[in-house]
Amino acid sequence: MTTTGVFHLAFSLIAVALGAIVLFLSKGTRWHRTWGHGYVWSMVGVIVTSLAMYDLTGRVTPFHLAAMVAAVTVAGGMWTVLRRRPRGAWIEAHATWMAWSYVGLTAALVAESLTRFVMPLAADRLTAGALWPAFWALVMFGTFGAVAFGARLIRTRLPASVQGAPAAMRRERVELA
Repeated sequence: MTTTGVFHLAFSLIAVALGAIVLFLSKGTRWHRTWGHGYVWSMVGVIVTSLAMYDLTGRVTPFHLAAMVAAVTVAGGMWTVLRRRPRGAWIEAHATWMAWSYVGLTAALVAESLTRFVMPLAADRLTAGALWPAFWALVMFGTFGAVAFGARLIRTRLPASVQGAPAAMRRERVELA
């Protein structure tokens, strides 16, 4: 594994762990923000290292597109919380953007795990011409399965999670005493 690959793996594992912690914490607390900052910075590391892996393949792949989608979801989540936009619904928007960033991260984890651990087992049983189709089938199956599961969780669990945010956070501006 290259140095870039090692850093990518490290940032990814940190992001998976911190993202899970943030999702299970009460929203708007000091710990939610502290662990959330760690999640965002680890996601920046994941995105930068994944884009740096362009040199390994010599061309742009669908994984680079996924990294750009990850960048958009993390940036969207940060923009909503930093700008308090959209007015009156920024908490929900922030939670939605960040939840989707975590869904994308876990989808990548599932797809990578399937290809990393299942493909070597299947490689001996497949012809050379069937390897790439099997690889992409596993990537698509893992990705779409994780995204579908994540979408269901976002739809059913996120609204209740956001309701627990402190009322003081819902203000558009914070007045200093």
